[in-house]
Amino acid sequence: MRKTILSLITVLVFILGASAQDRTITGRVVNDKETPMEGVSVTASDGKAGTQTDKNGNYTIAVSVTTKAIVFSFVNYETVTKQIGKSATINVTMTSSDIKLEEVVVVGYGVQQKKAFTGSASKVDTKEFAQLITPSVDKQLAGRAAGVSVTNSSGLVNAPARIRIRGLQSVNVNQDPIVIIDGVVMTTGNLALTTNSNAIGDINPDDIESIDVLKDGSATSIYGSLGANGIIQITTKKGKRGKTQVNYTGVIGYSSPMQRFNLLNANEFVSVANEKLTNSGALAQARMDSAGTNTNWQDNVFVNNAFTTSQTVSVSGGNDKSSFYLSLNYADSRGIIRSNKNTSYRIRNNFDVQATKWLKIGNNLSVSRQNDFDQNNSTNGLSGAIVGAIRALPNVGIYSKTHATGYNLLPGGNALGQGANLRSIDDNYTNIAFVLDNNRYQSDKYRILENVYGEVSLLKGLKYTTKLGVDYFTDNSSQILDPRHGDGFGSNGVIYQGQQNILQTDIQNYLNYNFSARNHNFSLTAGHELIQKTSRYFTAQGTNISDLFYIKENIITSSASTQSITGYYQKEGIESFYGRLYYDYKSKYFVHVSLRRDGQSSLARDKRYETFPGVSIGWRPVQEGFWKRNSKLSKVVSDLKIKASYAKVGNPLSGFPYLSTYGAAPYGNINGIAVSGVGDPNLEWELSSKYDVGVEMSLFRNVNVTVDYFKNDIDGLILAVPTPYSTGIPGNIIFKNIGRVRNTGIELSLDFNLVRNKNFTWNINANYTNVKNKIISLYKLGGVDVNEYYPSNYNVNRVGEPINALFGYEFAGVNTGNGNPVYYNAAGQLVQRNIANGTYYFANSLNDPALGAQTTLTTADKKILGNAQPKYYGAFTNTFSYKGFDLEIMFRYGGGNKIMNITRQEVLLNQKFANGGKELLNRWTTPGQVTDVPKLWYAQDAVVNQNGEAISRFVEKGDFLRLQNVVLSYTVNAEKLQSSTNNTVKSLRFFVQAQNVHVWSKYKGIDPEAFSANGQDNNISPQVRNLSIGVSLGL
Repeated sequence: MRKTILSLITVLVFILGASAQDRTITGRVVNDKETPMEGVSVTASDGKAGTQTDKNGNYTIAVSVTTKAIVFSFVNYETVTKQIGKSATINVTMTSSDIKLEEVVVVGYGVQQKKAFTGSASKVDTKEFAQLITPSVDKQLAGRAAGVSVTNSSGLVNAPARIRIRGLQSVNVNQDPIVIIDGVVMTTGNLALTTNSNAIGDINPDDIESIDVLKDGSATSIYGSLGANGIIQITTKKGKRGKTQVNYTGVIGYSSPMQRFNLLNANEFVSVANEKLTNSGALAQARMDSAGTNTNWQDNVFVNNAFTTSQTVSVSGGNDKSSFYLSLNYADSRGIIRSNKNTSYRIRNNFDVQATKWLKIGNNLSVSRQNDFDQNNSTNGLSGAIVGAIRALPNVGIYSKTHATGYNLLPGGNALGQGANLRSIDDNYTNIAFVLDNNRYQSDKYRILENVYGEVSLLKGLKYTTKLGVDYFTDNSSQILDPRHGDGFGSNGVIYQGQQNILQTDIQNYLNYNFSARNHNFSLTAGHELIQKTSRYFTAQGTNISDLFYIKENIITSSASTQSITGYYQKEGIESFYGRLYYDYKSKYFVHVSLRRDGQSSLARDKRYETFPGVSIGWRPVQEGFWKRNSKLSKVVSDLKIKASYAKVGNPLSGFPYLSTYGAAPYGNINGIAVSGVGDPNLEWELSSKYDVGVEMSLFRNVNVTVDYFKNDIDGLILAVPTPYSTGIPGNIIFKNIGRVRNTGIELSLDFNLVRNKNFTWNINANYTNVKNKIISLYKLGGVDVNEYYPSNYNVNRVGEPINALFGYEFAGVNTGNGNPVYYNAAGQLVQRNIANGTYYFANSLNDPALGAQTTLTTADKKILGNAQPKYYGAFTNTFSYKGFDLEIMFRYGGGNKIMNITRQEVLLNQKFANGGKELLNRWTTPGQVTDVPKLWYAQDAVVNQNGEAISRFVEKGDFLRLQNVVLSYTVNAEKLQSSTNNTVKSLRFFVQAQNVHVWSKYKGIDPEAFSANGQDNNISPQVRNLSIGVSLGL
């Protein structure tokens, strides 16, 4: 009995002891929108117990009685520590991290923590635009990152955006940044033979996980010659550990021109046209017909509410050993010009497998097809869609019952019909409706992007990676020009077929070694890369077609009496050896050193290789003892990093400019070859020395500020140098390394969580960039310094001025006494151009009709009229969240540049028998009238408007403010959604969005961003406004 009692007491003590040592804590974790969080790490503060939350955010953890707290952590969220006390239930609300220094930056051949990164880079949140209606991601980068200028100069759906990072880096060599997708260089640009096309459009925006823009020399130096114009790093989505997830995103929308050209109606045209003629001494020949025909040709060319859609289904999942991601996308984008269209089919399949403890393999495959339809987009061609819509006579109808084609054409078919007019349209401009209906520009493209890798863990911290990237592009282009009218009329029909193939391979082998010694952390990278590119095409063309039957789809044997073929083949490559060291001491002091040696096939053997060094340093004073001990200072400035960098990078060439080229040439009646271009075997790399000083800080834990000052010195610019005619060099130019250019600027980024509470948040994100570009030197000719040359009639490259500065005559106004245009010469004197004979005379004043002494205007009288590139640009975005509702309002701005409005000069204010803009109604008609539109005079375009020259009358400010995006969305409460659908539907979001809503600008053209790289607006398609709705569904 006694033993029994003792045994019972022992068991009781053991049970009570066990109860005292362990206890169970339960609870639920949600985010600041009250959505359950799955996969949150829940650990005891003593590290002896841990678990994760389930899909409903619930957890259960058994901890020791001595454990004082539980720690909750999740990627990109603030870590939460909760004291246990006597609680058995602990619920937690986690908020996303406000400190952007905790992010990861994708750098060359690896990643690095943002807090340790000493270069300059911007991370673009793709969630902000992944579901916007867009054929390609480049069009949505505008305003998303400081230092990145993105210009969508055309409203065509298949035209690529023009991207410049920290200003212009060259004159004649490529200025586009390199795009790298999942670590492999991607071919970009407008690649098709007959249509606009955008190679970046082969990537579905909804497949992109993140975008990192590397801007300074330190960030790009590991890429050597690829980094001169900056790097855009695209990382695609991968599968995640856990249950298989199915997601669907569907968007439909409608696109319309933001603005149309303000043209004369039929009655106005008749009045203006007859005034042009009678002022010149001719008879009035414009008439209204009995039906009062008033055709708006823009209604036939432009489309309102063009349908657009994008549909994406993705499946992803994984376990401890592997993960996968598969997506299917269909997108159809109809353009605002009715013959413009892009249809895309895109498939992506990624998988990663941890085959063994030491081997990881993976594959990233993308297959796409883009089918583009386009039209003649010539700025002054007879069948150009925009110029055709502007110049077509409004008092003439589109269709005719008397012409065999059914369209209103002259009997011979060579031009638009004249209707009741006594003469036909000048310059044989076409019936643009016939052209768009019967001509065809098509490009059917297929793309394979393959990226396979193997990663071997050799030792602790030491990994070897081998990677093969394959980029294969094929294009089957066709062009059909109807013989009855338009571009095909003079050739009696044209059919063109082109086949193009581009194969680029990227082979990489590199080692990454990470190790620590007490508080010293090191990361070493060393590797080799070989990029090879082979381009070829073959074209066949037939003219003088025997029958319309033969211009339906493809070239048919013997269907054309005049036949021609062309071909092209080029192979080029870059070989690289590189190394990099990152050093970090206590997350306080940072040093980065890199070295890359590149060799490019475009230079002679002894000039082929160049070495590109890079170095940067950083300091986080918040980790110093004096900072930590100052609680007030730490509370105000919660994080701070000061950084500086220097690097030298190169700009690769294309082709073989160091070699002389040969082409076919006749010698009397004998065919032979002759030199067609002279190469320079001494040609070297264009080199850029890049400097950067910056500060990154977090204030009050809810304001993040980044400031950078940069300077880029580009030396050895390759310019087409004029040579004396006596040398006999074809074209009288030869490429030389002789120019120097400098870019300086400031970047500012701000992210401010103005309000953050349980139900409502308000975030403000803004960025600003100011860039100055200046030519330091040019070249010598005959031993004499040349300080300027003219790349076009509108631009000059002059020492001390920016690249492609607008250059022309200063317009003084219109002489109120006689209607002549008046200019200032170099001496500041007034010079008028007599409209009647085109001769220049001095003017006593802007009010005196008398013609003074005869004079001239020459190049010496021209002056710099403005910078062709924006000096400043940026954006600011307000994002509001209230319970399940989110509202984003984004504004973009830019300015400091001037635009040469050629469309206004040569088309809208033309002096021909053709339609024009309503500005013609302000023309000078009577003495004493004050206006800026001179007297009308038939066929005197070059005299009245100074066609072919820049004049300040048509050089306008490009400043603008654009309401870029308004996005309203509602996310259904996940817990209620899962409960009501028996856990079938995990997430559901509805959204409605408007893009390119409105622009405020004093620019008189179609849009302040509708200009070329040289600052010229020449009959460019209007920008697009899009309204769309969509849904995202997760299963």
